[in-house]
Amino acid sequence: MVTWVGLLVFLSYICGAECLSRSDDALDSAVTGYEALGAVVLLIAMVTMLALCAGGSVNPGEPLPQWVYTVSPDPALDTGITGCSDGLNIINPNCVFRHRKGAFETDGAKWGAALSRGKHVFELYWPSGARGTTASVGVGSADAPLFVKPKDSLVGSNSYSWGLDIVRRRLIHKKQLLGTLPRTGMVPDKFYMYVDCDSCSVGYGTEASYYGAPLRFPREKLPVHAMIGIAQPNAQVTMLYRGSENRAAAAGQMNTVMVPSQGPGGTVHVTVVNPGTIAVSNDPPPPKY
Repeated sequence: MVTWVGLLVFLSYICGAECLSRSDDALDSAVTGYEALGAVVLLIAMVTMLALCAGGSVNPGEPLPQWVYTVSPDPALDTGITGCSDGLNIINPNCVFRHRKGAFETDGAKWGAALSRGKHVFELYWPSGARGTTASVGVGSADAPLFVKPKDSLVGSNSYSWGLDIVRRRLIHKKQLLGTLPRTGMVPDKFYMYVDCDSCSVGYGTEASYYGAPLRFPREKLPVHAMIGIAQPNAQVTMLYRGSENRAAAAGQMNTVMVPSQGPGGTVHVTVVNPGTIAVSNDPPPPKY
């Protein structure tokens, strides 16, 4: 695409140079077909370049909820992943590895702490090459299964869970399509999940964009657990608890440490909030509309 843009710009330059080389009397005459072609080529080049620039930028999405900027660690909720199906190994409290061969079933894992109130942020690192055709993340009640065969978007494939298939960008509950997220583009390797037990909603976003919180679950399903569903062999997925809303905290800057997450799939350096500090998202401030 860049080569074509360069060619268009070159042609527009040649055509424009030809136009400028003519005398003033010639310029006062009717525009020739050659000049018209030069103008059209230049317009196409400009439009194409603008499209490329727009495609490379990140859609700012919706404004990030202000409570995210006041999240603080809660040791009681920072339990790590404590439950999983037999197709997964828990490498460390924040990382699981799928050792099951083949991609015919989906294995699941869930966060140990049950979320019954408040607002919470989870960070996920899920490489695009470790997703396969189904990879889901969301929340589920205590009855949500951690295994399904044949493979499916586990989180959201039943009445006990609500999730996002990050490969097909589908919001799902009871195997029903509830919407598409994000509306354009793809979910990057690193992204966030926002679980709001006060409004019974689940949202998603990245470092540069907030997708919104379109998933809703009934209040009677509380408490819920953060969940992931993995079908790709040798997939290594990291989930971190970033903190919960602290209404008494003032917004500040997050203090973090880098911790290696070592597993059969390689080493991933993940960011963990320093214990005992008030932490807020280090994402850029939400855009003002």
